[in-house]
Amino acid sequence: MVRILFGLLWAIDAWLKWLPSFIDGQTMAHELNPQAVSTPVVHSWVQLWHDVAGMNPGMFAMGTAVIETLLAVALILGILSKLTFIVTAAWSFGIWTAPEHMHLPWGTPGMTDLGPSIGYIFAALALFYAAAGATWSVDAVIRPHLGRFAPLAGSVPA
Repeated sequence: MVRILFGLLWAIDAWLKWLPSFIDGQTMAHELNPQAVSTPVVHSWVQLWHDVAGMNPGMFAMGTAVIETLLAVALILGILSKLTFIVTAAWSFGIWTAPEHMHLPWGTPGMTDLGPSIGYIFAALALFYAAAGATWSVDAVIRPHLGRFAPLAGSVPA
């Protein structure tokens, strides 16, 4: 049930990515603003993604919306759960380190947390270790047919 609720959370996030202000690439300059970070390593990382997104902001935004939609669907339906949990954690790490700037600088007045995406990382990894793809999932049906790719699906229910 937690996996499905987590997928619904991702679905809401994906829906927001399909809104015109994001999908047209209008928010990229604000979200991937390297000037907002003074820590050299993080600044360079954000600058890299700012440059990549700046090549074609609309395409970058579309790719982001598609990936988050696919993650939401895979989480809700339980498709290739182990792979989905790892990709979700990696994607969340990318969001936390680039558009969220790791919530730096931590010395900003009123700053009281590390940003929401770090919680998504831990949630995805917890679901991975809890074998959350084992029940109420498409994995239960397709796992026997995946052959050598079966380990990417959720564990077999006990």
